[in-house]
Amino acid sequence: MKKMKKSQVLQAIILFFIFSNSSCAQREKVKIETPETVGVSSDSLNEMKAHFHKLVDERQIAGIQTGMIRKGKLIHLDTYGYSNLETKKLLDEKSIFRIFSMTKPIVSVALMQLYEEGRFNLEDPLYKYLPMFETMYVNEGTEKKLAKHPIKIIDLLRHTSGFGYGRGDNEEVNESYRKAGLWEATTNKEFAEKLSKLPLYFEPGTDWHYGVSTGICGYLIEVLSGKPLDVYLKEQILNPLGMHDTHFQLPEDKVERFTVGYRWDGEQLMVSEHPETSRYVQEVTLFNGGGGLVSTTLDYLKFCEMLLNGGRCVDNLILKEETLNLMFVDHLTEAREHKKRLRLPPGEASFGLGFAIKGNNPEELKEVYGWGGAVGTYFNIDAKNDLAYVLMIQLSPYRQLGLRELIQNYMNASIIE
Repeated sequence: MKKMKKSQVLQAIILFFIFSNSSCAQREKVKIETPETVGVSSDSLNEMKAHFHKLVDERQIAGIQTGMIRKGKLIHLDTYGYSNLETKKLLDEKSIFRIFSMTKPIVSVALMQLYEEGRFNLEDPLYKYLPMFETMYVNEGTEKKLAKHPIKIIDLLRHTSGFGYGRGDNEEVNESYRKAGLWEATTNKEFAEKLSKLPLYFEPGTDWHYGVSTGICGYLIEVLSGKPLDVYLKEQILNPLGMHDTHFQLPEDKVERFTVGYRWDGEQLMVSEHPETSRYVQEVTLFNGGGGLVSTTLDYLKFCEMLLNGGRCVDNLILKEETLNLMFVDHLTEAREHKKRLRLPPGEASFGLGFAIKGNNPEELKEVYGWGGAVGTYFNIDAKNDLAYVLMIQLSPYRQLGLRELIQNYMNASIIE
């Protein structure tokens, strides 16, 4: 075989990246297919773009990026507005966003990998692996009582553990969270130890309350695998999926791609966090499984595509399809036996293991699932229609814009066959 010239080697590498068919693989060039080739209306997507672009023009958001895949093809990637309003730096496909609670589904999948390996059972008490959670108390009004039942691992994944974020109905528990200094912890172990000393909002398994449960899933991964959470995720999920722009701590050479964080004060956009001074560019030792990752739209679409592909990306099996199916069904039946009306987020029918799920009836619940982040990021997967989409903004509060409902409506309306 003749020795290839450097120019030939370079050309071969470029061609490989350009013609790679799977968005699971890392690519230098992004190829966007015509939506109509997979039964999606370009006109509908253009209506959505016009709506979202107007929000940027009206300075309600600094910038917005949306992406959509259907039937294994990237058919929509729209970027509009600014990464930094002050310097007029534009968003682009390589912009990096804080995804906050969109970290949770990734960590939940990681924990279920260890479930597949037989490292634990979903009904196992948490204290079997994390002994600090053996003796827990529940606040009933102002009275603190010993919990009758242990927190189970499945309670962490479906948010029925009794943990919260310090924003529940019981002010006594809220005050305990405020005084605990949870976010002053420097490791997941320290975080877990602080949390184990706090009262629960309710008896485990009897209600649904969104909170820090997935952060404890992250620590459980560390204990079961013997590896720091960042290392485990990189080895078992991020690298196999080609999610090379997803990090707990942003590398120095990527800081320039990091977006500015904004807040809405009721009248105008204000800077809440500059990339150069962000905690994500400092040394990170608390690998927060509930909200610590930054990522790109294209990276997160790779995670979505893996889920649509039944847990597989090219030759990499991330999770078995039967395990994914277990994650995407209603796991709140037990909680509803104790409390008929659960305070789920608006528009969500139920909760699986790490994902909110919705549908017109119980049989359809596993067909549509997703979750969002604290600054307006969101993803949704419609397995029945073989599509997934991602929304990225950086704004708090964001609910006044109704973007999550809008993107669902626009995406659903875009399907023509």
